[in-house]
Amino acid sequence: MEQTNTSYNANSSGQLQLGGGAQFLVYISPQNDTAKMITQWRVTFSQGNWSQTISNDKPNEIQTPNLSGIFDIKVELLSGSTGTWREIPAQEGSRNQIGCNSNCASMVGIVADSTSPAPGAINAHFWTTWDAFCKSGAE
Repeated sequence: MEQTNTSYNANSSGQLQLGGGAQFLVYISPQNDTAKMITQWRVTFSQGNWSQTISNDKPNEIQTPNLSGIFDIKVELLSGSTGTWREIPAQEGSRNQIGCNSNCASMVGIVADSTSPAPGAINAHFWTTWDAFCKSGAE
């Protein structure tokens, strides 16, 4: 099976330095031409007083200051028809929370539902992968 470089689909530099706090990445699925269908997006991660956002404007991975555990997430898209930010729902099996240990990175994936959405429709869902990449052993 031939592999294709799809590095434009994830916001990682490919040089994750795991440890020292939970890290988060956002993956834009190639399914249904998601990158063309969903051009303005943002994902906000929060726990207690800490909050940070990854967006199409700031797509780099983020790392918490030594935090781990369960984080709340809010995934939003800018609606082209209304010009407002709209929260998108989680795909079955995911929810508006994500877990991550301090030596791991977790991912949120955004996928378009259709290449021809109804006007004004929320045309995407998101999924989560907890502790997608982890560093083994002591730091």
